[in-house]
This record gives sequence, C-alpha cells and structure tokens, in this order.
Amino acid sequence: MSVDVLEAVKSYLSSIVEEGNPWDEWMKTVYEAAACFGEIVQANEEEICPHYSASSALISLISSFTPGRRNKVVTTELDYPSIGVPLAALKKRGFDVEIIRAEQGLVDVEKFRKKVDEKTLLVATFHVSALNGYMQDVKALSEICEAKGAYFLLDAYQSIGAVPIDVKKMGVDFLVAGTTKFLLGIPGAGFLYARKDIFDDLEPTAVSWFSQRDPFLFGPEDLDYRDDAKRFEMGTWSVVSMYAARAGMRLIMRVGVDSIWRRIMKTRNYFVEEVEDAGFQMFSPDLEKIGPTVSLFFGQDSSTVERRLRSKRVIVSARGPGVRFAHHFFNNREQVDRVVEILRKHFRRN
Repeated sequence: MSVDVLEAVKSYLSSIVEEGNPWDEWMKTVYEAAACFGEIVQANEEEICPHYSASSALISLISSFTPGRRNKVVTTELDYPSIGVPLAALKKRGFDVEIIRAEQGLVDVEKFRKKVDEKTLLVATFHVSALNGYMQDVKALSEICEAKGAYFLLDAYQSIGAVPIDVKKMGVDFLVAGTTKFLLGIPGAGFLYARKDIFDDLEPTAVSWFSQRDPFLFGPEDLDYRDDAKRFEMGTWSVVSMYAARAGMRLIMRVGVDSIWRRIMKTRNYFVEEVEDAGFQMFSPDLEKIGPTVSLFFGQDSSTVERRLRSKRVIVSARGPGVRFAHHFFNNREQVDRVVEILRKHFRRN
C-alpha cells in the first residue's frame, strides 16, 4: 500500500467530515481518475468510463448486444470468472458462448483462428492469466477479430500498471480493468475503455442516471445517451476507491510503465532462477510466455501454502493448484532471497 494512496483515503474522509457532501469535488476526482486510466492505456478521455469493478464495466457493455446474424461470443477457460460468468449469462439471451480449452496452461492463437468466424460478435479474453501468468499475443488476437469483423475485448486486470498497454497499437475495441492490483488502488474502482468510433452505435440497457446527458433530469420519457463512453456508467461510484485509484495511478505514471516492466522482468527472472534451483516446480509457462506473475505448483496444498506464507508476511494468492507470486517495481532481490529461503525451509518436497 502506497503512502500516496493512504493519504488519498484520508483526504476523502476529510471531505466528508468538513463538507458533508462535496459533490463537485467528488465528480472531479472520479473523472480525473478516469483520465489517468486513459493515459496509462493510451486512450482519449472520452473513451474511458469509470466503474466500480471490471465486472460492472463488462456487464454494462454487453447489455448493448443482442443476438442476430452474429450470435457467437468466444472466450477461454483460463479467463477469470469476472469475464466468464457475465458471458455465460448471455446464453439466456440467445447467444452461443464458446469456450476455448487450454493445453499445458496455454491457449494457442490458432484455436482462436478456428473459433472466430462471421457469426462471432465478441471475443473477450485476458491479457495476462490470473491463474498461471500466461500472457497472450494481443496484437495477433486483434488481427483475427478484425479479419472476421468481431469486436475484441481485453481483460487487463492482471497486467495494467505493470506491462505497457497501447490500445490503439494493440487493436483493442474494449478493455476492462480494476485498480486493486498493479495500479495500487483498493477494491471498488474499475474502468472501461471503448473505442470512439464504436460506442456511438451501442445503446446499453444496464444503465444509470449518469448514462444520460443530464444526470439530474427527472422523468425522462426517452433515454438521451451521453455522447462518450460514459454512457456505460452504472450509478454512483465508490468515491473513496476513486480517490485511491487516482493516487495509485499518478504514482504509476510518475515511475513510468515502461520502467516498471523492465524492473519487474529482472526481479521476476531472478525469482524463477532461484526457485527452480531450489527444486520447486513451475505452474506458469516458460518465462518468455508470462507477464509479471509467476505460479509455483503445490497441487491440493496451494491454499494451505498461501495461508502459511501470509502468516510470514509473504503476500501470495492460491489459484488452482498454483501459488501466484506477483512482482512490482518496489520488489527487490533481497525480498526474493527471503521468500526463497522461507520456501526452502518450510515447503521443500522430498
């Protein structure tokens, strides 16, 4: 937790104590946070919509879609439930949702090429897998979608703030992410990127008072959508989370994502070398195929390993049979050495 983020939370609390309901200040903070998110993904401010989670952003977006000639949605079994569950619900609205299976922790690009066709409306998948750290070739996926006329949505929760992202160069139509992980925020803040030449044609049904041009207009007979991506807003935000999000993202921007990624790769690579030398089994793919996170295989013991490591102030996450170690710019070799020593001492396998 950054000192900057802690101070931002205190600032929010002070705004309530001193002013009660400083609405203008709160709105300014929310949209400044949205602008920071846009700068990090190389998007225009009008293409960013604030939300309270990646899930809420996706739900609002897919409420725009109705099955027709294009009634297929494609995702993968490695995608986080925040993507998979809302997409699975589309079956009840007449969509055909197809899930690409992984092999040895990877999803071959050719599998997308075979699945995506002229009936595909949307391909929604991860940048970096929350399960094993596998990082997909986003540009290759976007080219497959473009060739078949399908929308392409990227879940960047496990990469944004750690891995450089340029939605224009990558060819991404939509992107969702939250700020709890590498963007250094707290739960309750998420964002949607929607490409400018697309959102004008989309009319979401999962909407709120912020989705209309005049949020304070009582009794509208027809919904007058906002003329930017904020038509996808879904009600009053978690304002304290937006204070934290703005502070966290400003810190990321000061350090620079390019610099952060170079730093992470050095620390991550050193970690992999040390744990492999110590005899631990990788659950993640090879180094050239992963992002900022590394998972070690512990099988059915993964949750127990997580709890025991946390008791020793090593913050990890059990995901399936793997235990995930996430590296950021503030981690160093000394911390890696300490973690590896704890692993050697308490979790060595015969």
